[in-house]
Amino acid sequence: MIPKHLKIKEISPFGTRRKKDPRKTKMADIVQKINKVDQHLSRAVASYRAKHNKTPNELELQQDQSTTPLISQRKRLVKQYNYLKQETQFAENTYQTIKGDNPVGRAKKSFQGIRASSPFEGRKEYRDTISAPALSPIRRVGTNSNKMGTLWDPRFNAGDITVDPKIARYYRKISGGY
Repeated sequence: MIPKHLKIKEISPFGTRRKKDPRKTKMADIVQKINKVDQHLSRAVASYRAKHNKTPNELELQQDQSTTPLISQRKRLVKQYNYLKQETQFAENTYQTIKGDNPVGRAKKSFQGIRASSPFEGRKEYRDTISAPALSPIRRVGTNSNKMGTLWDPRFNAGDITVDPKIARYYRKISGGY
């Protein structure tokens, strides 16, 4: 027989007990209440079946005075349960978002290319830019022959576009002669 003070306890010796989530305990309570209401409703359905020799539909149950408060109570409990479930899901998603966020890592990545020294310190001097004459559009195309005859050719104009005469008559007809 092991002495009482040497037995392993279920509670952690460090005193770190996880607190139960109040939403989840409320949800469990609501589920128990819904089950109780369902038991009362099933009894009412059984008595209706015995009395009228048929299974009632929801409208007949709502017209019965003994089941009307049970149905409204069940609807209210289901609404509370769904609300708490959504609230729990939102809290869990928020926690996962916060847990996955690493602001220090994001800051390191954002400021990665910035040096500790000031860019204005030290010897800096202005260098004059080297200018070259600009090429005219025709000279530019002359040096780049793959643009000749395209829309980028500066010699290209509206007269270079030809339209088949059969199609041209059709376009004149639908545009009213323009």
